[in-house]
Amino acid sequence: MLRALEAATARLEANVDEVNALNVYPVPDGDTGTNMLHTMRSALKEARAGERTLAAVSAAAAHGALMGARGNSGVILSQIVRGMKDAFAGKTNAGVPEMRRAAELARRYAYDAVSAPAPGTMLTLTVAMEDAAAFEGSDVVDMLRGMTAETDRALARTREENPTNRAAGVVDAGARGLQLLLEGLLSSLSGKEVPLTRVPLATPSLYAATSQAPSWEGAYDVQFLVQDPKRPVAQVRDEMLKFGADCVLVVGDESVIKVHVHTLRPDEIVRIGLTAGRIGDVVVEDLDAMTAEHERTTGIVVAPPSRAPAAAVGVVAVVPGEGFAAVARSLGASVVRGGPTMNPSTEELVAAINAANARTVIVLPNDKNVILAAEQAAKVAKAAVRIVRTRNVAQGMAALVAFDPAKDPAEIADEMAEVAERAHGIEVTRAIRDATIDGERVRRGEAMALLDGRVVAHGDDEVTALCEAARRLSDAEILTLYSGADVDDARVQRAAQRLRATCPGASVEVAHGGQPHYAFIVAAE
Repeated sequence: MLRALEAATARLEANVDEVNALNVYPVPDGDTGTNMLHTMRSALKEARAGERTLAAVSAAAAHGALMGARGNSGVILSQIVRGMKDAFAGKTNAGVPEMRRAAELARRYAYDAVSAPAPGTMLTLTVAMEDAAAFEGSDVVDMLRGMTAETDRALARTREENPTNRAAGVVDAGARGLQLLLEGLLSSLSGKEVPLTRVPLATPSLYAATSQAPSWEGAYDVQFLVQDPKRPVAQVRDEMLKFGADCVLVVGDESVIKVHVHTLRPDEIVRIGLTAGRIGDVVVEDLDAMTAEHERTTGIVVAPPSRAPAAAVGVVAVVPGEGFAAVARSLGASVVRGGPTMNPSTEELVAAINAANARTVIVLPNDKNVILAAEQAAKVAKAAVRIVRTRNVAQGMAALVAFDPAKDPAEIADEMAEVAERAHGIEVTRAIRDATIDGERVRRGEAMALLDGRVVAHGDDEVTALCEAARRLSDAEILTLYSGADVDDARVQRAAQRLRATCPGASVEVAHGGQPHYAFIVAAE
C-alpha cells in the first residue's frame, strides 16, 4: 500500500506543472497541482511514520491528507483518501471487493465535502471510478485498468460539462491530477509503466472564464454534536441536505456525529439532529493564532500556547504578505501566511485556531480557494469556529476593522460579515498567458486589474489599469493602497498620486502589503 501511494505521488509530482497550467484563470495562482501534491506528500509523511499494514497505512494516509489538504482540490482529494481508509479498515489485503468499496466511498465522501457540486470537475472522475469498479475484473490490477480507461473518457467530458473549461478548451485541472494519481497507482500494482495520457492545454485565442460568488443572505450557521447516534450518518446528512444552503457537513461514526450546516431553516436542522440522539455544543449564529508564519523549513511558526485564560472570541486571518500581517495583528488578529500560489493547509489553519486561545474563533480565509480548507479545519479544531467567507484580502481587512472582542461572538461575526460584503478589492497583476476573460482580451505580460475577482481593465501600464478599475468605485470613501513585495517607492508614489486624481472624493492611504505576484491591492470602503 505504501509503495502504491509513493508511486501515485511520484506520478503527480512529475506532471504537476501540467496540472497547474490547466487552471483557466490567467493570474499567477494556477496551483491546483501544487495543492494536490502537498496533500499527497502530507499523506505519505504520516503513512511512512506508522505501522506497515494495509489498515494502518491507509488510516495514517487519510489523516495526513486531511491535515495537509490545501485548497479545494486538496480537501476533495483528502476525502478520496479517506474512502480508502474506511474500505481497508480491519483488512490485511485489498482485493476486488475492497477496491470497489474504496471507489464507492471516495465518490461519496468527495461529494459530501462540496456543498454545491458542479459538473466537469474532480467529482466527475470519482463517479467514473465508482462506475468502472462495479464491473469485476479478474483481479485488482484488471479492475484498475478498467477504472483508468473510464477516467480517461470522463476527463475528456470535463472539457464539455464545465462551461469555463469548455470556453478555454481544456480539461479540468483537479480531474487531471486525480487521473495521474490513479495511473501511478496502476503502474505500481501492475509492475508496468502506464503510458502518460496527453491532454491539450489552453488555447489562448479561445480562453474565456467568468467568476461568480454565490450569496446566501439571511442564512444561519448551525453546529452541534450528536453523541452515540441512533441513526446512520448518511441518513442524517440526506435529510439535512433538504434544508442546507452552501455548506452541509455531516460527518462521524457510530460514536459521534459532527454537524455543521449553513441554512435558512435552523429549526429543521436541530429537529433532525434530535431524531438521531441527544445533541450538545449547539451553536446557532447569523452567517455573513496565534501568529502563524511560514518558516523556511517547516512552513509554519507556532508560538508557545498562552497560559492566560481563554478569551471569549478571537480571530485568525489568512494574509499574503508581512505588511498585511502587521496590519492584521494591530487589529487583534492572529495570522496565517497564505494566498494565491501559497494556500495554507488544513493543518496550518487548525494550529492557528487552536493557538488563538479563544472559546470561539472567527476565521477570515481572504481567498476563495482557502474557504473549503477552513471549513475542514473547523471540524477538527478545539475551539468553536465561525468562518466569515471573505473572498479576498481587501474584504478581510475591512472585516477586521469591525472586530470588537468585547461583543458577543454571534454579533461580532455578523457585523464582520456585513462589513466584508460592502467592501471591494482591486488587485493588479501581470497576465501569465493570453486569454479572453470576463469579456476582456488580455495578452501575456499585460497588467490586469481585477475588481472583486473580475478583470475590468488591462494594458501595458499597471497604474492606468488600476485607475480604470478605481473609477468604478464612485461611492468609495477610503481607498487603502497596499504595495507588493517588489514594488519600489517611486512606483508606489506614482500609483497613489494617480489614484487620488482619479478618485478626488476619496481619501487615499498607502501601506506596504508585501504580497507576492500582485503589485498593488486596493481595499475600498
